[in-house]
Amino acid sequence: MSDRAAQLHANPWRGVFYITGGGTELISEMLTTPGASRTVLEVTVPYAHAALTALLGRTPGQSCSAPTARAMAMAAFQRAHALGAAEGDDAHVFGFACTASLASDREKRGRHRAYIAVQTDWDTHFAEIALAGDRAEEEQQLVEALWGVLMATLHTSEILEHPFESVRADARWRDILLGNAPAVVTEEHDGGLLLSGSFNPLHHGHERMLDVAEQVTGRHGAYELSMVNPDKPPLDYHEVGARLAQFNEPVWLTRLPTFIEKAAHFPGTVFAVGIDTITRVDAVRYYADVRGRDAAIAELARYSCEFLVFGRVDDDQFVQLDDLELSPILRGICKAVPPYLFREDVSSTALRAQREEADLQSSLG
Repeated sequence: MSDRAAQLHANPWRGVFYITGGGTELISEMLTTPGASRTVLEVTVPYAHAALTALLGRTPGQSCSAPTARAMAMAAFQRAHALGAAEGDDAHVFGFACTASLASDREKRGRHRAYIAVQTDWDTHFAEIALAGDRAEEEQQLVEALWGVLMATLHTSEILEHPFESVRADARWRDILLGNAPAVVTEEHDGGLLLSGSFNPLHHGHERMLDVAEQVTGRHGAYELSMVNPDKPPLDYHEVGARLAQFNEPVWLTRLPTFIEKAAHFPGTVFAVGIDTITRVDAVRYYADVRGRDAAIAELARYSCEFLVFGRVDDDQFVQLDDLELSPILRGICKAVPPYLFREDVSSTALRAQREEADLQSSLG
């Protein structure tokens, strides 16, 4: 029997564990110690890349990285919260995640390392662990680190060899995550003009879009960042803080992932969007069928919402609203921004790819 596992089981915390790349001996140690059912709600080992992609709802830029570990922990927390609620006790639930790159029978690119994350309703904890040795040695190093982070973040032990970082939630962020509030704003704003996005990262093109939208509409604009997205884990508190820190204008932090939900909360608003976004709004694949799409767009119109549509470069051509074949109802609530007012060719996707490549090269070093 493991004394540390028994200590963990004696506490009120209950969690879901997602572990890949190594560290499964932690699970074995917990499960072979009496009382495990008081702590472990579920365990998943998404070892295959496809399994990890399915878990996260997207292909991660790097499987072994801090953002991936935090996203896994948030997904685990969401699952733990659902399981706890189903049993009538979701007060002390957590999500625990580890993604590791250890010695194996093939040559590994980059440093041997692991990223650990723990998500609770108030905190996002995460750590990077450097590993060295053969597989058995690295597994033992990792398991000790996993126990250290787990016990320290859940306040069952003050002993931790490897330091970790923590981000404490603003109470309003927690309300968004737990579904207690649909939207909060960083400073006073009427919600009449919004530029929605993930802003990962915010760039000059976004700022120009909002400036031009204000000129065209005569309204004061704000950004809208949904903490919750369809089929993906919510943003963790570290990610929320990092993205909000980019802005000098008001930001609505919401749990409104779809434009129908945004429109219901912000009736009469003008949404500043790019060509790619308005194309997705009109795409039948995001609805049950054509009737479903048309009904959803008609609902947007009933909320008196409009789209201010910005063009962009696609395959060396500048594509504008008039170049698209949109459903009649949607076209009726769209207004084009002429290219003489706005033409920016930068994209968050390209900037994010550059950043992920830089991170990859750093890990290889």
